[in-house]
Amino acid sequence: MDRIKTMVEQGSGIVKAMLGFSRAGQEEKWCDVNRILAETKRLLGDQFGREITLQLQPGAVLPPVLGVGELIQQMLLNLILNAADAMSGHGPIILQTGLLKQAPANLVLAPAARTPLVYISVRDQGSGIAPEVLPRIFEPFFTTKAFSTRRGTGLGLSMVYEIAKEMGCGLMVESEPGKGSAFTILIPASVQTET
Repeated sequence: MDRIKTMVEQGSGIVKAMLGFSRAGQEEKWCDVNRILAETKRLLGDQFGREITLQLQPGAVLPPVLGVGELIQQMLLNLILNAADAMSGHGPIILQTGLLKQAPANLVLAPAARTPLVYISVRDQGSGIAPEVLPRIFEPFFTTKAFSTRRGTGLGLSMVYEIAKEMGCGLMVESEPGKGSAFTILIPASVQTET
């Protein structure tokens, strides 16, 4: 048990070091979440071919959020790649944004502020996550993929968790085996002041 705890702590240290490197020189600024969503879709282009489609469902008018746009995009990319892996190469990935007046009850990570929350949801129609595995999915190096088919490092979701925590965002996961999963990032909405 001590060995597992040590490995998890080391993995968490690696993720934090990677995040420190990726954040170097980046400052928080006002971000338009719908623009980040559209840019991410454009960035991915035809990465998945015709078998996997990215369907955007942006919320109408969302307030800006104060954050590092590149880190929000990194979380989004990691969640999209995770969804694509879960779907075995075909189906839609639904990217949705919107506004919540308060945080839902079933959070993996609570947001730092209780203000209204701008959310980004990444929903797939993949295999879903077994209830007994769900509590471990944000651990560094944890993966449900078979060793022979494994792509990636098992760091994607742990990076999402660490970025969200660092930025004061919340996280929510909904999953049903055989039907798919939805990962939702909850970003405290900001009231922009005139300067």
